[in-house]
Amino acid sequence: MAKVVSYPCRYFVYVGEALELHSALQWLSDMQFNNIDFETDSKLTCDAFQTTRDDYYEFGCIISSCRTLVRSFFTNSMVKFVRRQANGVAHVLAGEATLLASPAIYFHIPKCIESLIINEMLEAYFLKKKTH
Repeated sequence: MAKVVSYPCRYFVYVGEALELHSALQWLSDMQFNNIDFETDSKLTCDAFQTTRDDYYEFGCIISSCRTLVRSFFTNSMVKFVRRQANGVAHVLAGEATLLASPAIYFHIPKCIESLIINEMLEAYFLKKKTH
């Protein structure tokens, strides 16, 4: 599944990244999913999530809410940083969100990321085959 959301106002990039993490956590907790690794290409968001330092500005409040959601609903989950180059699917979906007037949930692989998913599956298959 995938969900794309476009926000009607502008945020600083770091606030937008934190909002996207919060949105994903909220969506998956509402569906009662668990044991999920959340990936972000925002090192700032990941580092802030993993620290215990309080920040009472907008960004810090969003991160604090993210931590609360993880503690409350995701018992065996983590938030980790991945480089932008390894996060192609997320970037294509983010671009797709800018074209939509309202949020969209995909229950099947959308055409815009189909080739990326297939390529990742093939790479994983050949990497596994190489190690055996």
